[in-house]
Amino acid sequence: MIKIFLSTTFIFPVLIAFGQSNTKTEAEIRKLEQTVLTALLNGDTNMLKELWAPEFMVSSPRNDILPNREAVLRTQRGGGIHYSSFDKVVEQIQFRKNLVITMGQETFVSINNIPGATAGQPYKRRFTNIWVKKKGKWQQVARQSSMICQ
Repeated sequence: MIKIFLSTTFIFPVLIAFGQSNTKTEAEIRKLEQTVLTALLNGDTNMLKELWAPEFMVSSPRNDILPNREAVLRTQRGGGIHYSSFDKVVEQIQFRKNLVITMGQETFVSINNIPGATAGQPYKRRFTNIWVKKKGKWQQVARQSSMICQ
């Protein structure tokens, strides 16, 4: 009985602290996910440079890999990432020390015709985003998205 009491006394506070930490981190990551969307919609490359690590890479639904942040920004400047609307639902979040993985679905309307999407039409995708905390700041380091068949 004493072992159970001592185990509970020490383990329970640790679990509560971990849960509170995850709740705070989850709120922070959800806010950052929305900040990325706002920056994309507004073409705010300065904000995207803060949110995306220099090594940020994307496996895109256009069947290519953009190996770093500059390649993603180049695609954006070329009109390949230019949306009139973009909504995201984060369905699952997984926490690992200084790493967070988000997964869910998103709906976007592209301003330009791009491979796999006609301008002005809504499209749905599944996504996975990976965030890493470096020097006390969360940055997105990787992303994968795939079109959902219409």
